Amino acid sequence: MVVYDIGLDISITYYIRSFVSILNYLRSISTITIINNMTTLDIEARLDNLLSTAQNETKDIDLFAPINIQEREECPICMIPLPIKEEDIIFMSTCCGKNICHGCFYKTCITEVEKNGNIIKQKCAFCCLPMKSQTPRVLCKSLKKLMNNNNPIAYMSMAEAYARGDGVMQSDTRSLEMRICAAELGEAEAYYMIGVYYKEGIVVGQDQSKMLAYYEVSAKKKSIPAHIYLARFHGRNGDMQLCITHLRVAADAGDKEAMDTMMGFYKAKELSKEELTKTLRAFQASIDGMKSKDRDDAKAIQEQKDREEKDMASIR
Repeated sequence: MVVYDIGLDISITYYIRSFVSILNYLRSISTITIINNMTTLDIEARLDNLLSTAQNETKDIDLFAPINIQEREECPICMIPLPIKEEDIIFMSTCCGKNICHGCFYKTCITEVEKNGNIIKQKCAFCCLPMKSQTPRVLCKSLKKLMNNNNPIAYMSMAEAYARGDGVMQSDTRSLEMRICAAELGEAEAYYMIGVYYKEGIVVGQDQSKMLAYYEVSAKKKSIPAHIYLARFHGRNGDMQLCITHLRVAADAGDKEAMDTMMGFYKAKELSKEELTKTLRAFQASIDGMKSKDRDDAKAIQEQKDREEKDMASIR
């Protein structure tokens, strides 16, 4: 009888603890996913206001003004302008919320390996706090904290989480809301991403004029991807002059995809040798302005890892 009572107590305690754990989990999820309850009409009104404000702010900016590479955000460690490619920028999402270059990131990892023999706990290269595991749930909790501090990149990352349903319930509406918040905080690339929603008719109705308006605001705010989007749009619609002009801005800023496309236009005799030479010089100057030994080393490490993975795949 005593044994039975003890077993019953243990059983009740187990279920109570399980219930509390589930309740805490549901609370943590709700604080992340239920940010607000905006209707589609609310979103469209907010988008119209956002666009109107942004167009007013950028009305005196030349759409084709050169993007000075020195105006780009710098890595807070090496103080060199961040790379063009997104994969070469590491967002420290579970600690300080800083963008650091892949060179500084890999340099820190290599130091940890040399010192310990293996990586037990990686530390952030900027704030030196231990880096947490990047599980969807942990990531979303960390992003929420950064969002409370008005970190626009955290909003952009949360938008991706909602779009994919990683750690939160999939919701295109929530994803768009996150883009709006990022744009309101000044994130240039949030504007062209909002343009994509209008292009695809996601959440809001398809609207080419608003799509272009958002792309152009983003381009005026020095977004290189926005210039690429605009170049593709005008190229598909047969306006090659506008297409080339947008590509030139992106290529001058150091975008390799834009530079390769410009080379293609030269081979097709759509571009003169003088124009190509001028663009090549500006492209190289921008590339040189973003180079460092650590970034070259990081690239070599990544290429070696890619080769090893390819070799392993071929063996299987």
